[in-house]
Amino acid sequence: MRTSLNPTTEQCTQTESHRLIPTSVVSPSLWRLTRNRYGRAIYDFLAQVGITATAMREYVADLPDDTIPEIDHIIRTDDSLHESACEWTSQSNPQFTVVSCPDAVASLDAPLAEKLPTKIAFVVRENGATRGYLFISVNTTVPIDVLDCELSFDGGYIRRVYVDQTHRNRGVATALITAANRYAAALGATQTTALVAIDNRPSQALFETCDFRARRTRLYARVGPVSIRRQLPTTQ
Repeated sequence: MRTSLNPTTEQCTQTESHRLIPTSVVSPSLWRLTRNRYGRAIYDFLAQVGITATAMREYVADLPDDTIPEIDHIIRTDDSLHESACEWTSQSNPQFTVVSCPDAVASLDAPLAEKLPTKIAFVVRENGATRGYLFISVNTTVPIDVLDCELSFDGGYIRRVYVDQTHRNRGVATALITAANRYAAALGATQTTALVAIDNRPSQALFETCDFRARRTRLYARVGPVSIRRQLPTTQ
């Protein structure tokens, strides 16, 4: 992976630390205290006065050669609105159909404004209704707002995994990530990457279930004009 800072952060330097952060350093129940509207309100207030602190765990999955099979249609990368651009049935739940169709995410208020031209949106449909979505890009540079920089990813980069609240714990997210891995592999990628907030234990558990491993933790903090970055190796 290559890392580049955007013009707003070029005054910051990126350093490596040899300290290790165990995955258990964050209590599994911490996310219940931080990932709600009150925690978000505090974060937004501090950001407005120039105080920001973010820790993102970087997850990586290797894509074996047998990742590609079971794609029913030729994959195109032109963000075609035609569902036939990429479509197959989930192995985990035959009622789930995975399609690449940006229009289908509108019912879940997906942040399409954040979807760069190089990204494609996958959705899971069941009986014609959209149950979840994610965005994926392959071999591209992506702005990471919470880290206030741009990162270049070799292979696939998965972000914005979302499942409708009434349909969680049914395998929707797993079907989406499986689809994203197959899409990346079909384009020649040998790995996919995701960034997950250190307090977002449910998302961490999801990627770990899908055979992703925590490679490192990216830290970013800013107080007014002063900012600091660290990359810390992560142990399991």
